[in-house]
Amino acid sequence: MDGGAEHYTTMRMSGGKVAPSSRWPKVLFRVCLLVATLMLPVTSAFAASLEATFDARTLLTLGITLGIIAFAVGTAIACLRATERARAAAARAAAEADRYRQSEATLETVLAAEPQALLIVGESGEPELLVANLPVGLGVPREANALLNFENWLDAPSASALELALRALVDKGEAFNLMLSTLRDRFVEVDGRVAGHTLVLKVRDLFGRRLELAELAAKHRQLEDQVTSLRALLDTQASLAERAQPEAKPSREAHFRSFDRLATAFAVFDESQRLTHFNQAYVDLWQLDPAWLTTHPRDGEILDRLRQERRLPEKADYREWKKSWLASYGSNAQVEDLWHLPDGRILHVIADSEAGGVTYLYENVTERIALESRYNALIQVQRETLDTLREGVAVFGPNGRLRLYNRAFAKLWRLLPHTLDSEPHIDEIIEECRALYDAPEEWERTKAAVTAIVAERRPYESEIDRADGRVLACAALPLPDGGTLLTYNDVSDAKYVERALIERAEALEEADRVKSAFISHVSYELRTPLNSILGFAQLLASPAFGPLGDKQHEYVGDILASGLTLRAIIDDILDLATIDAGTLELNLAPVSVREVIEAAENGVRERLKQNDMTLDVTIEPGIDTFVADAARVTQILYNLLSNAIGFSPAGGRIALNCRRESSMVAFTVEDQGVGIPEDYQKAVFDRFESRSHGSRHRGTGLGLSLVKSLTELHGGTVSLASTPGRGTRVTVRLPVTQEAKGDAAAREEPRYKSSRAG
Repeated sequence: MDGGAEHYTTMRMSGGKVAPSSRWPKVLFRVCLLVATLMLPVTSAFAASLEATFDARTLLTLGITLGIIAFAVGTAIACLRATERARAAAARAAAEADRYRQSEATLETVLAAEPQALLIVGESGEPELLVANLPVGLGVPREANALLNFENWLDAPSASALELALRALVDKGEAFNLMLSTLRDRFVEVDGRVAGHTLVLKVRDLFGRRLELAELAAKHRQLEDQVTSLRALLDTQASLAERAQPEAKPSREAHFRSFDRLATAFAVFDESQRLTHFNQAYVDLWQLDPAWLTTHPRDGEILDRLRQERRLPEKADYREWKKSWLASYGSNAQVEDLWHLPDGRILHVIADSEAGGVTYLYENVTERIALESRYNALIQVQRETLDTLREGVAVFGPNGRLRLYNRAFAKLWRLLPHTLDSEPHIDEIIEECRALYDAPEEWERTKAAVTAIVAERRPYESEIDRADGRVLACAALPLPDGGTLLTYNDVSDAKYVERALIERAEALEEADRVKSAFISHVSYELRTPLNSILGFAQLLASPAFGPLGDKQHEYVGDILASGLTLRAIIDDILDLATIDAGTLELNLAPVSVREVIEAAENGVRERLKQNDMTLDVTIEPGIDTFVADAARVTQILYNLLSNAIGFSPAGGRIALNCRRESSMVAFTVEDQGVGIPEDYQKAVFDRFESRSHGSRHRGTGLGLSLVKSLTELHGGTVSLASTPGRGTRVTVRLPVTQEAKGDAAAREEPRYKSSRAG
């Protein structure tokens, strides 16, 4: 029985395989320590024998041979480690190359996904068009040289403005963002910036509110041009009127008729306040009878009629308002006013008094004011929403200037509101923030996210650990209009808790590691003298050393029984420590179901006799072998049977059943003992959890824990079902097939041929 246990222990320590090279120093140290401990009593005798057997020359040869062997082993280990490092470096290089290929493919996909024309001019001066996939209807060329000929695809004012902005970019490095009109009456947005020694020009299509603003701006410029032309014409007509020639009247009438095509309504009154000229837009605006207008009514008469028809602004004192409005005659001044009509329209009215008469211009600004109102309301809602956020938010435009921020942003970075209200550049804000966090790499990254013009703008996140102890989570998000959103969230409290939890986890892991190392070391140290105790006890019990008295024989038997129990406990602790260290390897081979059950049954046969118990074994037909570690399976079944015996009453019955469940082999051990309370069933597989539950059994609490660890090491599962007072059923399921790593002939002998350990 003791020889079988020793053989099982030897196989358990080696695992049937050579340990990896990374663990050789520890293994060699333990082997040397064990050899030195065992060989210490015979050191003197061996030295005397060695001196008598070998001379100095033989010892020198032996030492040189051992040195050569040690050098060869060390060289082999170094070569293996160098090979592993080379393989790891090659794997990293391959992964890096694959990442670059993926980045290149992503860059091409993103460039092709956004409709744009991206042109760069490097130090060589040769333009290169990286991407050109704008809609054909915009009229933007798809060749580099054609794109630089602005006159061929932009209207004259837009081409001139872009030429001036590009010249300022080249000479002074001033970035620009323009909304221009093409020759096909479409609007585009053009960005120009300098990135290092490269000039970048980006053309994008306008959409949404920015397109509406561009169209309104173009319309406003058109109206201004029309007003300027009209004023110039009126000035010309006034100068001609001074020479008042009868034949000039038909010519003036022809000129005024040409203004019928204008969208802006206008009317001309002479010094006697009578209507002399008007256009079709004026008739459409006020819905007046053209025949009546040709009778040259007075200005006051027209106002009275419009008031009667409720087409003038509602005034509390209409007479006073009319008087003040007609006072512009002869003043030689220009008067402007906004008229809010009852039907909801808003007119921008200009009264220009010259040579005693007055020229009226009526511009319908209802759309523009409504758009501005909606825009201002949206901005106000956004500002109020942002101010309620706890995280700091800042929005920068394509030109790098601050467009929007909230109070949390100013508070986090201790910035003055009047400084931020002046729309500072990102460089100015960075200089202010350096007092709290001076990290050039982080600020360069932030500046690049706001100001750099690249084909692919990616968001990024980072963490800022400031000198004042506050930790900020920073995120940069590119916006569709070319702007950038920066957010700063104070995560100091969460970070402190996270760091405390990490430190606590590390401390627990270190304590667990020290505990495992201590238990393993102490177990090894205890097992060596325990073997000596068992050996001397066996010698005392041997008849070769003389007969013993009955009391002496009883004492020696107790020593052997207690020693074997203690050695089984130490072996269990060593197994658990080896599993925790990840060094326990299974000797997988085809295993006979009947053999492992018989081995486990032999281990508990003596305890069954002592307690007058019966073990019923049932093996389902068709189950013969499966792939596993035979010694470990025997150990699992032995622990389950020992646990069932310990918690069963004398004269009870224990059942061991083996059956096939799909791709698993299931071993079930069932007793009729005291059972386990439901609230304790989850803890029975924990280490050192041992409760009697009304029985006389007192164990270490390692049996079921070792069963679970060995089962999971095989890739199996263990389950427990118990009812207090009616017994317990434990089922272990192991895979039928695994990759065998040993041979059936090399199986270990079971540790427990007969033992009292439970």
